[in-house]
Amino acid sequence: MDESWYTASELAFFALPGLPSTKRGINMRAQQERWSPARPRQGRGGGTEYHVTALPPEARIELGRRAAEQATPPAPPKLAATLKGTAAAPVVLTKAGKARLDAKATIANAFLAFERQAGGLSRDRLVHKFTGFYNAREVDVPDWARAAKPTVSPSSLRRWVEAVESGEAARLAGAYGNRKGAGSLDQAREDIMGYLVAVALAKPDWNADAYRAALVKRFGEGFELLRGGQAKMPTAGWIRRRLNQWREEYKQLHLRLTNPDAWKNRSLVAVGSYSEAITKPNELWEIDASPTDLMLTDGRHTIYVVVDVFTRRMLILVTKVPRASAVLLLIRRAILAWGMPEAIKTDNGSDFLARETQRFFALVGDAIRHPVCTPYSPEQKPHVERAIGTVQHGLMPLLPGYTGHNVAKRQEIRSRQTFAARLGQKDEEVFEAALPAAELQMLADAWVENRYHTSPHAGLGDRTPAAVAEEHAGSEWRVVDERQLDLLLMPCADGDGTRTVGKKGIRVENADFWAPELIPYVGTGDRLEVRLDPERMDRVFVYRPDPFQFLCIAQNPERAGLSRAELSAQAKALQQQLIADQKAAIRAAGKGFKPHQLADALIGRPAATVSALPRSSLPPPSAGLEAAQRAITASKPAVAAPRTEADTVRQADVARRLAAPAQAAEKPEDRWWRRAQAIEARIEAGEEVSEDDLDWLASNRTSAWYQARRRDQERKARFARPVE
Repeated sequence: MDESWYTASELAFFALPGLPSTKRGINMRAQQERWSPARPRQGRGGGTEYHVTALPPEARIELGRRAAEQATPPAPPKLAATLKGTAAAPVVLTKAGKARLDAKATIANAFLAFERQAGGLSRDRLVHKFTGFYNAREVDVPDWARAAKPTVSPSSLRRWVEAVESGEAARLAGAYGNRKGAGSLDQAREDIMGYLVAVALAKPDWNADAYRAALVKRFGEGFELLRGGQAKMPTAGWIRRRLNQWREEYKQLHLRLTNPDAWKNRSLVAVGSYSEAITKPNELWEIDASPTDLMLTDGRHTIYVVVDVFTRRMLILVTKVPRASAVLLLIRRAILAWGMPEAIKTDNGSDFLARETQRFFALVGDAIRHPVCTPYSPEQKPHVERAIGTVQHGLMPLLPGYTGHNVAKRQEIRSRQTFAARLGQKDEEVFEAALPAAELQMLADAWVENRYHTSPHAGLGDRTPAAVAEEHAGSEWRVVDERQLDLLLMPCADGDGTRTVGKKGIRVENADFWAPELIPYVGTGDRLEVRLDPERMDRVFVYRPDPFQFLCIAQNPERAGLSRAELSAQAKALQQQLIADQKAAIRAAGKGFKPHQLADALIGRPAATVSALPRSSLPPPSAGLEAAQRAITASKPAVAAPRTEADTVRQADVARRLAAPAQAAEKPEDRWWRRAQAIEARIEAGEEVSEDDLDWLASNRTSAWYQARRRDQERKARFARPVE
């Protein structure tokens, strides 16, 4: 069976690129494009079979690729399109030949229309008339046809017209262009050329001898030609030249198949602009992430970048690993700085499609749309892609620890170190890492504000992002209450994000958080929504879940530097006051009711002796509870009156410390540094130091936190030293 012929059903089943996926669609396409060669179906059943050379190039390449992967694959596709010019043999058309054919046929058809209009005159006379008009540019033909054939001679015009009238228009392509596509491989009955291209794409590093050996193994030393007869497998040199011709003729297709990213950068059509429809600030933001081209003292980090497309404003967030909480924190910062966006575009990365991120977009609903790019299509968010490139090329090379933008640059930097100096060193030491993540964040913020926002931008007509933002200041939708963002953007506590209130407060991440507003919920089992503050570990934000309503900011006493004993005293006093108020409300509501009167009312008496219960002039029992609840949920709940002067002083001090801004939580490195300084001071003073302390100091002197603190101490000492 000849595997070079396929029915419409088979082609539909193969689901080849560039072809319909149904039998009916294949037949319609074949009729419209006049696929040839074609023949009645061989064997049982009716219909038509199409030769592989009649298919589009991309479909033939896919068949060839499948043939290269399978032991007994279907015959792969032919690459050069053919057009039947005569009954003797098909004429292979190259791109240049097709252009010549189109131009000559267009001019010939123009002459035939001219001849029909000027009927009654001889053709020779009309040919001379038409060529005169054409060469004087008095004949209207398309510009591309005239560019291909600026002038025409009478003899040439006669040949073109005869070819069109005889149905042999393929001859207009010219014989001199057919050599590239009329070789033995292109004319083979089996698609040897398509198989060769498929193998070359799969194994680009093979030489011509290997390609020829693969063809001989698959097709043999000799093969049949479409027009009849036999041909011998060409030499390795001929195969190499034919492959180079194909690569030159199909440059875009070759680049698309071998390097899709390079094809997107060089050849993907970009006539329009993704920002031309954006007419105001905050209409569209783009967010993306990238590993930094910088080695920090605490390892490699990632930067998240958000860009307002209209103003080209930018914000950067440095984070250890890509995660949803970093996305939400960056959105929160941008909203506070710029106002609310109408849409935020991202790719389909796991951090952008995580549950926390999707919860945020679900809560805001239509207020902020979330368009997502097609997978592997960075060109759909070009502004943030370019912004990240600007950060990596404009900021990172200025900083210590720069690692280069690619593997080649990174290896070049490594090579600057001698082998002896590099031996046994970590990446942090090779690249001379000197910055912690917190310092990189400060430098990035300063660079954006002082350099990027004040530099002319080509996409803004050489205006600066700061100037464009200033022109439209006041038009943004600003957030009045920052607590609105806390509810939407703060990451949830682990689990389902809710907590009950115990005797020590709310337990989150192995720490207890407390606020006076939590007293009514102690031991009740009610679950409250808890949001973490990514920038401060000493506090969490607490909300009533139904409906969502801000309740309080709870603090961890140890991390905030508060005394748990003082907080406990205040909490107990507030709790006693709350219970006392609730008891008083219940007693007040119950006045005027006696047990026997209530029993009479419930059991009932004869009508003559029954009298209505007197109405109380006090509010119903729930009124007092509601009043107490309102007092509890107020921003500053009432404090029970202290019984002693000492209680008064102590509670006032606690209230003052709660109202003051919380101090930054002490880091473990702070305690370790104090211990290291104390041990070193004892060593310097000649005091006795335990072996445990000496071992601890020796093991930590090489750590990143110790080196950073020591450099900071030396730097401060240099600045403090008087100038001589």
